[in-house]
Amino acid sequence: MTILVPESQLTQNFSLNIANATGVWLFTLISQYSHQPLALTATVDFTNARYTTFSVTFPVGFGDEHKNGIYNWNITNNATLVEAGLVKIITDPGGGLGTESFDSGVDTENRVADVFYRPNY
Repeated sequence: MTILVPESQLTQNFSLNIANATGVWLFTLISQYSHQPLALTATVDFTNARYTTFSVTFPVGFGDEHKNGIYNWNITNNATLVEAGLVKIITDPGGGLGTESFDSGVDTENRVADVFYRPNY
C-alpha cells in the first residue's frame, strides 16, 4: 500500500479487505528506522461484504517532516489486531537529492587526458 500525505491534505483514505467493519479502529504506523509508533484513529467511511474504506487524519506538520519511507503498519479493532503489513509513505516536500553542482571557477570542459597503457610482459 502507498499513501501520499501532502501537508495540504492530511486526511487520507485507504481500503482494506475487511468485511462489514464496525467499532473503534486504530491505525498504527511503526517506523523501520526509529521503531517509534504513531497511532491514528481510523474512521470507517464505507464498508460492505468485501472491503472497508478507512479515513485517517495525520498530525499537522507530518507532510513537511520528510517522513518518506517504508513503515510497518497494523490496524486494530477494539485492541484486537486485524491486519498488518508494509506501507510506503510519501510526503509532499519529499526532500531533494542532497546534491549541489560544484563549480571550481576553472574551465575544465575542454581538458583532454591522455592515457597510455604499457603491459608488463
